[in-house]
Amino acid sequence: MPGLVLWAWERPEDLRFIDPATTAVAALNGTLFLDGDRTLWRPRLQPLRLPDGTRRIAVVHVHLGRTRPAAGDEQRRAVLDRLSAEANRPGVAALQVDFEAPPSLRAFYTALLHDLRQHLPAGLPLSITALASWCLTERWTADLPVDEVVPMLFRMGPAGIAIRARLADGGDLTRVECRRSVGVSLDEPFPPLKPGRRVYAFTPRPWTETAYRATLQALP
Repeated sequence: MPGLVLWAWERPEDLRFIDPATTAVAALNGTLFLDGDRTLWRPRLQPLRLPDGTRRIAVVHVHLGRTRPAAGDEQRRAVLDRLSAEANRPGVAALQVDFEAPPSLRAFYTALLHDLRQHLPAGLPLSITALASWCLTERWTADLPVDEVVPMLFRMGPAGIAIRARLADGGDLTRVECRRSVGVSLDEPFPPLKPGRRVYAFTPRPWTETAYRATLQALP
């Protein structure tokens, strides 16, 4: 997988200007809504254009509704079936789950990932996004059956000041599983980026070639 990955969210995106040799695309395939005992799926509705040869990571966002999810076996199977279906789509090079699981749903999420690992095509990488705090003060990601934990070093809230200061002073995230990749956003100053880590880049606006070139130049 290339060292730079562009997140392509739910909006029209024309990324034919990227270089597939250096850049992959993590495109939102759709959103799963967990609301009580209901599991609803909304697929991507916006067009995405990529150059030939682009490695595409299928991203599934998990969103919590107004009612706390039932988080039982039936709901876990429903989520598992959808994730497995997205992973098996033609041209998918990896699967990424984007779920800011609260403490009350960590057991559900952990069990889901263990089940998912068994249902993925052989050799397909499994990635998850992570709040920066998970990688600094918590331990629950240590034994997850994933190939990559991507700490999102943006939209960090009040804790962001301390985390940015730690990284600026040469420190690192506590959890070793969070040291393979990093997530950044173009509308916030990048934290210090350590060499050798895959960079996932997000922008709140559609990607442009200018923004893409600037991101490439910011890489260590």
